[in-house]
Amino acid sequence: MIRSPARNKFILSEIGFYPLLAAVAARALPQFYPTPYFWPVIGLMVAFAALFKISISLFHGKLQYSPVYFCLQALLCLVLELYPNPPLDFFAVLFIVLCVQAFWSLAESSAIKWSGLFTFFASAGLIVRFGWFTGLGYVVTYAAAFFFTGLLCSMTLRAEQAQKESQELLVELRSAHQKLQDYSLQVEELAGAQERERLARELHDSVTQTIFSMTLTAQAARILLERDTGRVAVQLDRLQSLSQSALAEMRSLIQQLRPHSIAEDGLAAALRRHVAERKSKDGLEVDLQISGERRLPIETEEALYRVVQEALNNVIKHAHTNQALVRLDLEQDPISLRIEDHGRGFDLATFNRSQSRPAGVTQLGLSGMSERVRALGGSLVIDSKPGLGTSIQVEIRQVEEPEHA
Repeated sequence: MIRSPARNKFILSEIGFYPLLAAVAARALPQFYPTPYFWPVIGLMVAFAALFKISISLFHGKLQYSPVYFCLQALLCLVLELYPNPPLDFFAVLFIVLCVQAFWSLAESSAIKWSGLFTFFASAGLIVRFGWFTGLGYVVTYAAAFFFTGLLCSMTLRAEQAQKESQELLVELRSAHQKLQDYSLQVEELAGAQERERLARELHDSVTQTIFSMTLTAQAARILLERDTGRVAVQLDRLQSLSQSALAEMRSLIQQLRPHSIAEDGLAAALRRHVAERKSKDGLEVDLQISGERRLPIETEEALYRVVQEALNNVIKHAHTNQALVRLDLEQDPISLRIEDHGRGFDLATFNRSQSRPAGVTQLGLSGMSERVRALGGSLVIDSKPGLGTSIQVEIRQVEEPEHA
């Protein structure tokens, strides 16, 4: 069974109260035994204990002591303190119980006021009972005890409150972490969907059209085989050329899906191969500048390759230029990659607000590149202005050199 903090405080109060009351009784009652005050003192102590027990039962789990309760208990302590011969100071200890209850049941400011009031009652009773000279010595001792009791209770409450706030913060952090994980998963899914859409467009615009032309050419060859066999060879040559073109386009798409050459030959070689393919297929002249030939972790190399791939695709489709620059610096730390063109560019602010963007240049496409880089602890900055082209600057810090077999 898990107890509430309030219930735990009551249990601690009981554990500390009964030994304290027993110690006071053990020292005080023998002093009253030969006197007629023995049973009245016992009655007052039983009343004090009964009120304490009633408060535990009445305010169980609520910690809402009434001022009436504190006043009654303080009055009982003061009566015991002022009881006739012999003069004793033991009963002032019972005020400590009231101080603890005040701090554990009231706001700190109210508890301090009640603790001060208990100190005043205890001090007044000691001075009245022992006189100024002797009583002041007792007053200093018990005042210090009340002070340290209140200080300990206050520190305990603050530590408990800090722990509670820490637990609440931990729950909030876990919730935020889960939301971030969910968001990251959604971004990955959206990036994957955007990549599939792009490949579908590539297939439709290139390979599908080529295969359709191959079908028409095969049908024409079949017709000519029956009517004019001399022209069949021309159609077969065309069919062979189309099939080679379709094969090249399929290899290019497969290379985009999974560039094995990165793991085998490294980022620099993969970029040179990709630039050559862009020139051969699309006529894009890319000025590729690479400083240093060191290898990077495979996830870093693949991320940089994907950024270049996506950026050059956007140049081909939307920049209205056949020239681009790719500058990769592997010698410095952080590693830097820059892709730029002098095409038509676009207004970034308007682009981010607009819902009618050119196909292929989507906010998701740009954020996909940024997500890849940020996942490696890097940064990606896009700068573009209408008529002045577009530049993409990537920086990724590397701590250790990877080992490649």
